[in-house]
Amino acid sequence: RLFDLDPEQAHVELENLKQAANATFQDIRRFIFGLRPMMLDDLGLVPTLRRHIQDFQEKSGLSIDLHIVGEERRLAPHLEVTIFRAIQELLNNVDQHAHAAHVDVTLDLEGEAVAATVEDDGYGFDVEETLTKAKEPLGISPGIPVGPVGRRSAGLLTIQERIEMLGGEIEIDSGVGRGTKVRLKVPAIESSCT
Repeated sequence: RLFDLDPEQAHVELENLKQAANATFQDIRRFIFGLRPMMLDDLGLVPTLRRHIQDFQEKSGLSIDLHIVGEERRLAPHLEVTIFRAIQELLNNVDQHAHAAHVDVTLDLEGEAVAATVEDDGYGFDVEETLTKAKEPLGISPGIPVGPVGRRSAGLLTIQERIEMLGGEIEIDSGVGRGTKVRLKVPAIESSCT
């Protein structure tokens, strides 16, 4: 109907719809990548991590250096997903809570275990207090805020549980005013399709 009444306005509306559809498509691609990056299955942990960090830097404005130690190799798919998700969550925590300017991410593929470290120069936090609060039962009471520390601690607790289920360990070193360093280590299980 708009074409019959006002062809110029119809072209403007179609262009707006085209831009909205394109933006929605890009959002859906990012969302799907966030759920399970196809690159992870196709190319492995290191290339996927490089791509994610590049995209994350552009989105967040954080300066992030990625260091790969040892020879790049494929790990069992469940390990690659767990390590990728942990680093992804830790970077999100830095972006949302740490007020950091710089982050170092190290992936150590040498030896019998795989280790990943995420270290930032942000505000830091009290580790014991944060993890203790995360383990408390969730009873949302009126007047008690659920703030960013609650979300960060829930993420850290989830990472800790996943790493421990794989026979690994996680160390969280932080303190108010001195940044945060999280190191996780899991036994290396190589992919059978390398």
